[in-house]
Amino acid sequence: MMTNINQEVWKFIDKNPSIKRTLSYGLINKRALANYIKKQKDLQTSLDAVISAIRRYNIENYDNYFLTAQKMITHTTDLSTRSNLVNVVLSKDTEIQKLIPEFFSIIKYDRGDVLRIIQADESIKVLINEKNLEKIVNAIPKEKILSIDENLAEINLHLTNEAKYTPGVLAIITNELALNGVSIVEVLSCFPELLWFVYQRDLLKAYNVLYQLCQPNKK
Repeated sequence: MMTNINQEVWKFIDKNPSIKRTLSYGLINKRALANYIKKQKDLQTSLDAVISAIRRYNIENYDNYFLTAQKMITHTTDLSTRSNLVNVVLSKDTEIQKLIPEFFSIIKYDRGDVLRIIQADESIKVLINEKNLEKIVNAIPKEKILSIDENLAEINLHLTNEAKYTPGVLAIITNELALNGVSIVEVLSCFPELLWFVYQRDLLKAYNVLYQLCQPNKK
């Protein structure tokens, strides 16, 4: 029974990065947390048993991973933004695959135009500047367009190459944005660059969150 309680509590903590973080800093009241977990999971056990499970949770490994990843993020060499972007989601089939090369003749890289293409199993996402939307849409059969998401922005974090091999970098950034109410539309990695796509209304907030995250801790 005790083993099951431990596993339930540990799973709950594993799925909540913000709780892990406050635990690692010693900033959370274990009795209050135990009461919260007991109610959320409807655990049929005593509060003391849940507190005991929390105390047995191995936070040390998480703490080490977190500190290493956080330090790696502070080595970010550049942080930049783009606005007025659009995400065009297309059905993935042979016809669309043949049309994609035409997009490159529409996009003017020398003028700073954006073209990001992401292929999944069932669809293809094309992220472009809003000014090029009509040209791209006109080059595609209407029935192949699944959706169009407008008013997007891109935040580009230029990390060091070592960040690719550091566990927790993506988790920390995602968690910070979520805790600040920022909806992440898409994430694209091409190390050492990490591209985060958010709604334009959240751009300033997201930028400020990431800017602060990238600053070295000053004593």
